[in-house]
Amino acid sequence: MSVSPPAPTARRRLVLGGGLVALLAAVLLVVLVVREPGGGGSAGEPGASAAPTSLAPPVELAPAPVTPEPTGPTSVVDELPPSLEPVALDQQAAVGNGITAEVESLEAIEGTGQGPGNIAGPALRVTVRITNGTGEPVSLDGVAVDLAHGTELAPASPLDDPSVAPFSGMLQPDESELGVYVFSVPAGDRDLISLSVGYQAGAPFLVFTGPGR
Repeated sequence: MSVSPPAPTARRRLVLGGGLVALLAAVLLVVLVVREPGGGGSAGEPGASAAPTSLAPPVELAPAPVTPEPTGPTSVVDELPPSLEPVALDQQAAVGNGITAEVESLEAIEGTGQGPGNIAGPALRVTVRITNGTGEPVSLDGVAVDLAHGTELAPASPLDDPSVAPFSGMLQPDESELGVYVFSVPAGDRDLISLSVGYQAGAPFLVFTGPGR
């Protein structure tokens, strides 16, 4: 018995049916893939597995560095300017840049103290002359005058006597100025004195030595 081939309409139905089955199979496969862990599904969709979260190990913070306590001075102290070779009390001393100084007079007086810390008593009154041999005005506001006495050259205390008249102001070229200073010095300790004169900060000291009697 021979079987007749299916009619064209029947063949089309078979083809469409086969294609629909294949399409459904593909959709089912996609759904299954999406539902698998790590398959790309959203965390909010039903059945979707959330990707595992890896927690980083805790980080241990290093302790803050401790600031060491200072073991010395916090600032560098500038060295004192050098002293030039001493000259006699009756000689002129020169810095080398045109500035010269000399001891105009040295007098033994009974000093009178004014204000706290000043004690009246035997003293030496020193008058110093500074001459400006440079071509520019020189400020005398920073002049420093110190006196030491005795074989050990002990520093003498300045005395605020009424006759004191320290250097100040500007000294013009080719002019000179006088400064008066009083120091407490015992009468029996004047065999040797050393007078230091610095005409400005950082300048070398002009030194005068000799007996203070």
